[in-house]
Amino acid sequence: MDAAARTRLETELAELNARHNALVQDEQVKLARSQTLERYIEKGKTWVDSLQNQAATQMVLINKLRTDTKQRVVLYDALTTSLKTAQQQDVAHRINEIGVKTDQEAQAAMAAIGTATNQRMADMMEAHEEHMVFARKVLEQKAKADERFARRSAAIVEKHDKNRYGQE
Repeated sequence: MDAAARTRLETELAELNARHNALVQDEQVKLARSQTLERYIEKGKTWVDSLQNQAATQMVLINKLRTDTKQRVVLYDALTTSLKTAQQQDVAHRINEIGVKTDQEAQAAMAAIGTATNQRMADMMEAHEEHMVFARKVLEQKAKADERFARRSAAIVEKHDKNRYGQE
């Protein structure tokens, strides 16, 4: 075989080998991708199964909660009614207690006012004696002052009438 044919065949073989290697490489890439997708498909099946189980569990829980909520509403309505009644009773008792205490305070205040009034009246009547003694003292002092004024005035009038100024 001649060298040109051989070179052509070697070139063709090299091209075929390169193409073969590219195809093998492409096959390996596609195989790896296929395996990866296959693995994710299997994982996906597990996840789907898990999500379906979770959804079923959620439905069970939702139904349980719905039933529990309805029952709680009934119980809480009864509790609310009971609390309102108890609260109303408590308020009524407090109002009654406040009324009783107010009545007691009013009664004690009225008695204290009466006692204070009597005390003030007695103090006033007892103080009358002091007022009378004071008034008499003032009148006595005024009478003495009036008497002194009258004597002095009489002396002045006498000096005036007799024109005895500067003489004793």
